[in-house]
Amino acid sequence: MYRHILLAYDETDGSKKALDEVSKLMKSSIDSKLTVLHISDEKTANEPRENFTPTHAIADTSPGFDNQYMGNLSVSPDNKVRGEDRPEIKTPSSTHPYLVNAREKLSPHGVDANFIHLSGSEAKRICEYAKEIQADLVVVGSSGKSGMKKWVLGSVSEKVTQNCESSVLVVK
Repeated sequence: MYRHILLAYDETDGSKKALDEVSKLMKSSIDSKLTVLHISDEKTANEPRENFTPTHAIADTSPGFDNQYMGNLSVSPDNKVRGEDRPEIKTPSSTHPYLVNAREKLSPHGVDANFIHLSGSEAKRICEYAKEIQADLVVVGSSGKSGMKKWVLGSVSEKVTQNCESSVLVVK
């Protein structure tokens, strides 16, 4: 049915329902690959260290520091300076608590998956990663926002449906 399914997962009620739905889809799609993706805000992706400011944030926001003089000081997980072309994995995928929980929920169903943790803007990164791995279905949970809150903040699932090149399943 589907060759590669991408599940956006963030421990919200909507994403938990989406995880349940993906479990059902995977049972009927024996040859499908599953990738579970968690996106963290770039500022919080490197936590557990408290009050940590990444070097690229210092260069972008502090008077007297700028990239013209400092260059890009962002460090990748292997401690090498990386280019500015795209944000990468910030935390080992196996250690992020949300992805550990997703793995534990999928394993009783015999579902094997890749677990990826990226940083950045959720909807944008979901669509970029779906294109990168050539996912033919992106599954997201509905946030349950409505009215003014949805109008002001927007909805990740709505942005994903508008911007992804792949088919999108929004689970309520």
